[in-house]
This record gives sequence, C-alpha cells and structure tokens, in this order.
Amino acid sequence: MNINKYINKLIALFLALLTLSSLSACASEEIPLPYGTLQANDSFSIEANETQTQIALFASDLCATANDITDSSTAVVDGLNAACIYDINQQEVLYSYQANDRLNPASLTKIMTALLVMENCNMEDVVLVGDVTIYEDGVQLFNLKAGDRITVQNLLYTMLVYSANDAALALAQHVAGSEEAFVEMMNTRALQLGATNTHFVNPHGLSHEEHYTTAYDLYLIFNAAVKYDIFQQIINTTSYTVEYTLADGTSSRRDITTTNKFLSEIYDSPAGISIIGGKTGSTMAAGKCIIVYAADAAKNPYICVVMGAGNEEQLYHLMKQLCEDVILR
Repeated sequence: MNINKYINKLIALFLALLTLSSLSACASEEIPLPYGTLQANDSFSIEANETQTQIALFASDLCATANDITDSSTAVVDGLNAACIYDINQQEVLYSYQANDRLNPASLTKIMTALLVMENCNMEDVVLVGDVTIYEDGVQLFNLKAGDRITVQNLLYTMLVYSANDAALALAQHVAGSEEAFVEMMNTRALQLGATNTHFVNPHGLSHEEHYTTAYDLYLIFNAAVKYDIFQQIINTTSYTVEYTLADGTSSRRDITTTNKFLSEIYDSPAGISIIGGKTGSTMAAGKCIIVYAADAAKNPYICVVMGAGNEEQLYHLMKQLCEDVILR
C-alpha cells in the first residue's frame, strides 16, 4: 500500500474521532440565559393543554362601529352634531350619526369626573373645600366657599343633579390635590376605557378648544359609570337636599332640582320607554347635549346620546324621536 495513502487515512480517522468527541462534550454544555440555564441538548415541543383559557378581547362586551348607522325613517335634525343609541344587553349599535366626531361635551364631562370619584373615594368622606372660584359669567354654581365642609356624596349629587361646576372642581381637588393632576387622571382613564378621541382640560366641561370628546367615547365613559349603583341612583334623582357645613361652622341645607327635564316631566318621555336617568350639558360652543340611560318595557337597558342640538326643545324632541323610532322599531 502506498505509504502516503495510508497516512492520509489515519489522519482522516483521527479527525473524525476528534469531531465526534467534541460533539459529545457539547451535550452537557450549559448556555446561560437571563432567566436560568439551558442545556445544549435540551429539546422542545408544543403540547395541547386542556386547562388553557382564552383572554377576552378588549371590546368583547362593548358596542362598536366606525360608520354611521341610520335609515330614512329616522330624520336627522339640521344643526345636530352627533347622536347614537346603544343596546347594552345585545352589545349592538342601533343608531349612530357622526358618533366619532370630536365635539365639545359641555357638562357631560362631569360623567368622567363622577367615575373617578366613585373609583377613588368613599361616599362618606368629608371634603374641605378649597378655592373653587370660577371666573365665567352665567355658569351653573352651587356657590361653595373655601372652608366649607361637605361629603363626597353630597358633592356628587350637587354635580350630577344640579350640574354645579364648583362642585366638580371641589371633587377634583379632593381626589387629586389639584385640578391639573385630576385632569391627568381623566385623560389616563379615558384611554383605559378606549376613549381615544377624548381630551379633557377641566373636570366640569366649560368651553376650551382643547377640551373635546365624541358621542361614542361618552358612551364608553357612561357605560363604566353606570355600573355603580350610586351613579344610577343619583342620575335618577329629581330633587335632593344638600347638607353641608359652612366655613364658620354653621350647618346649612339647600334643595336642588335636576337639570334633566325628562325626569322633571317638563318634556314627555319617549312612548314605551322609561328614562332611568342621565346628564345634560349646555354651552355656547357645545349647544344642547344629553345622555340618558333608558329601558324598554322588558327592562332592557340602552345608552342614548344627543350632542349639539340648537335649542332645548329640539334636544328633547330629538331624543324622544330617536328612542321611539330606533328602540321600538
């Protein structure tokens, strides 16, 4: 045999044995990872697990649509900015007109303020009122003064039933320490609820060009608030006696009445529909606005929103018409 060929075969055999030895050594090598170690010869597979659960989608229990849902039988009044009706049990959008347009919400803002108060306070908490002066003519005020003492519950009634702007400001200061900090909470909570077309700059809804929301976002916020029994109780209230202590220690009582004129029966409720409660809003920039929690004869609940009506009569007429045409059709 040629000596060179023999030597080459020996070299090849040696190299093969050396390679095999190296691979065997690697079998016990540990690979460091941030959460532990991994053996180089570990194997992995995917197996079915009967205990696996599904994660609910964010909007699985919400009504949602990006488009208008109207029909020729339901007239849209000239000058109206937005309107929508949501079937809560069926999670269905029954009517939607410009529901995703950014609009000034006026005092419908106070629904978000109420939600944060209910999430962060006890109703029996006593609020020491600070500076709640609002420098704007013609706004709805309870006329709270610095040093007054009043419970959270009484302030909530004052804010939601009577729509007092100084009550909203007092609650904001109590919850967050300042109006500015509370506004940050409002915007954070709005995003958590999916209200991505909303931006607040105050807790009461007085006009500001950077203060806006949509009819759909208001549905999301109201839908969260209405889960609280105290909220349903307050928005169904026609009159209430507010009890509080003045800064000089004197006890005071004052009667307030609702701004919701369906509840006070100044305007007729929709035929076949019960108006459980709601919130009104009105400024020059926003027009006339209302959101109501309604129920049909079978007690099925609905959230209904109208924004930007030209006057009060038009506002209540349109809400009545929409509820009758849409819910009862």
